[in-house]
Amino acid sequence: MENNVLAQKIFELVGGTDNINSVTHCITRLRFMLKDDTKANTEAIEALDVLGVQVQGGQYQVIIGQNVGKVYRALLKAHPDLEGSPDSKESATTKKSIFANVTGTLSSILVAALPPIVGGGMLKGLTFFFTNYGIIDSEGQLATILNITGDCMFYFFPFLLAVSAAKKFKTNEYMALALAGALMYPSIISGAQEGLAPLKLFGFLSMPYIDYSSSVIPIILSVWALKYVYGFLQERMPDMLTTIFTPVLTLLIMVPLQFSLIAPLGYYGGNYVAVGIEWLITTAPWLAGFFIGATRPLLVIVGMHHAIRPIQYQQIATFGYTTITPANFLSTMASAMATLATWILLKDKKQKQIAGSSAFSAFLGITEPALYGVLTKYKAAMVGAMLGGGLGGMIATAMGGKAYASAMPSILTIPVFMGGGAASIIIGLVVTLTVSFLLTIVLGKTVFKMDGITITDGKNGSLEPNVTAGVVLSPVAGRITALAEVSDQTFAKKLLGEGVAIQPSKGEILSPVNGTITALFETNHAIGITCENGLELLIHVGIDTVKLNGTHFEAFCQVGQKVSVGQMLVRFDQKAIEAAGYDATVMLVVTNSGDYLSILPEFESGNVYPGEKVLTVVD
Repeated sequence: MENNVLAQKIFELVGGTDNINSVTHCITRLRFMLKDDTKANTEAIEALDVLGVQVQGGQYQVIIGQNVGKVYRALLKAHPDLEGSPDSKESATTKKSIFANVTGTLSSILVAALPPIVGGGMLKGLTFFFTNYGIIDSEGQLATILNITGDCMFYFFPFLLAVSAAKKFKTNEYMALALAGALMYPSIISGAQEGLAPLKLFGFLSMPYIDYSSSVIPIILSVWALKYVYGFLQERMPDMLTTIFTPVLTLLIMVPLQFSLIAPLGYYGGNYVAVGIEWLITTAPWLAGFFIGATRPLLVIVGMHHAIRPIQYQQIATFGYTTITPANFLSTMASAMATLATWILLKDKKQKQIAGSSAFSAFLGITEPALYGVLTKYKAAMVGAMLGGGLGGMIATAMGGKAYASAMPSILTIPVFMGGGAASIIIGLVVTLTVSFLLTIVLGKTVFKMDGITITDGKNGSLEPNVTAGVVLSPVAGRITALAEVSDQTFAKKLLGEGVAIQPSKGEILSPVNGTITALFETNHAIGITCENGLELLIHVGIDTVKLNGTHFEAFCQVGQKVSVGQMLVRFDQKAIEAAGYDATVMLVVTNSGDYLSILPEFESGNVYPGEKVLTVVD
C-alpha cells in the first residue's frame, strides 16, 4: 500500500482531526494522543498494512515498522495542521542558538560513547606512569597488552562515534559504521603514514590520504550528511528496490564525498591553524602561547592539534628546544584542574566518578576522557580550562619557557622543561592551576549552575523539586536490579522499553518526575506518566498483579492530573501481595526509549532510595 494512502486511511480510522490532539513517531510506531481512544477503529487499522495497534501510556500507537518515517511525513504532508502539535520538540520560545545546538549535539554524541573512553583513558594514564618509572618494562609483553587495551577505543574512535551519531541524527547505524570503516580502511591509514599523493577520482576529485584514527569531527559530519542522503534516496526509491539500491547509491555518493570534502575539513583547518601559530611565534610569542594554551582543548576535539606537531619537531631540530610544548603542557594541566574542580562541584554520583577518573587521567597526560566527558558537557569547566591554559601559556612563553625534548604533556614529564626558563614553567603552572580551578568553581556555582542534577541526599529520601530534563528518579525504596533479570519476559526482553527493576522495601510509589498522569490501570498496579520534556514512563508494580483486580492497591492520582517529584501516586501492601503468591518487583520503564539516543542506568545493583537518580536519558 502506498505510504500516502496508508497514512490517510490511518488518519481517518483514528477519528480524523476532530479526535487527534497530537501525533509523533518513534522508530517503529505512529504515536497518537487521541481525545477519545474508543472512536478509533482498531480492527480496521489492524487490517491495514501495519504490524499492530496498542494503547499504552495514554497513547494510541499504530505499529508501522521501519517505514514509519515515510508514513509520518505523508501524514503531515496531507494534514500540515498536525505538525504544530504539542509533541514538538521545541517551541518558538525555547529555540537555542546555533552554538548551543552544535555543542549540545556534540556533547550528547560523545557522552553516549564515553564508557570505553573513560576506561581507556584511565588505563593509558596508569600504563604511562608504570613505564615512565620503570615499574614495568616499556618494551615488554605486559606493556604491549596494556597499550593495546588502553589505545583500542581511541584508535577506533570513529566506529564508536558512528553509532552514537547515527542514533542522534536518527539514521541507519550500520550505514554509519560502513562510513567509519572507510575512514579506517588500511590503505587510507598506510597511505597517510607513507605520505602518498592524494587519490584522484575521475581525474579531478582529490581525496587525500589522512590518518583518521582517534578523530572526532570527520565521522560526525559524515553521519550528519548520511542522514540526508540516505533519507532522500529511501524516500524516493520504490519499495521493491529500496533494500538493495538505497544502500548502494548511498555508499557511492557518501564515500567519495566523505574523502574529498567532509572528512578533510579538520585536516585542512589544522594546516591553517599551524600556519597562523607559526606566524604568531615569530611576531608575538606571548600571543602564540595564549592561543595554544587556550584553544588546545578545542583543537584536540576537532583533531587539528596534530597539525602543530611538525612545528614542534622543527623547533627542536633547529634550536634544540620548542616553545610550543610548554603551552601544550599548561593547557593539559588546565583541563585536568578544571575537571578536578568539576568533581568537587558535582554531587551526582555517576558524573562525579567520571569527573574524578578523568581528572586523574588528564594529570597523567590523557585528556580525552576529560574533554569528552566533562569539558564538552559543562561550560564552566571548558571556560575555566581555556582561560587558565591561555594565561599560563602566555606567561610561560613570554618568560622564555622551553621544552628540551618532545614528550607527552604530563606531570610526569616536567623534567623536560628543567633547563633555561624553568622558572617560567613553575610560575605559569601556578597561574594555570589557580585560574582554572577558581574560575570553574565560580562559574559553576553562578553563571552556568553546573550542579543541576542533584536530586536527593540518598538516605532520608528528601527531594529537590527542580529536576533536570533527562533524569529519572527512583519511585520506590528497595534494591535495584537489571530489568533483564525479572521473570516477566515482556519486561526482561525490553519489549516495552529500557528501564530498571526494583525489589521494594516499602509499599509506596512516589512520582519520579514532574509530569502528567496519562494512564492509570483500573487495578491501580500500573501508572503511565508523560514528563514535561516528552519522556514517557511506565511504573508497573508486581508481576501478574493485574489478577488481584486492585486488591492491596490504593491510588492517590488520576488520569490527567499533574504531579511533581515525590508526590504519592500509589500505596500497596507488599506483604499481602507476596503472601498471595505474587512477585512485588516494581518495573520503571521508558516506553518511548526509541525516541532517545541512550537510556543509561545509574547502577545495576544495590540499595536505592526514593528520589535517588536511577536513569539518565540522553537525547
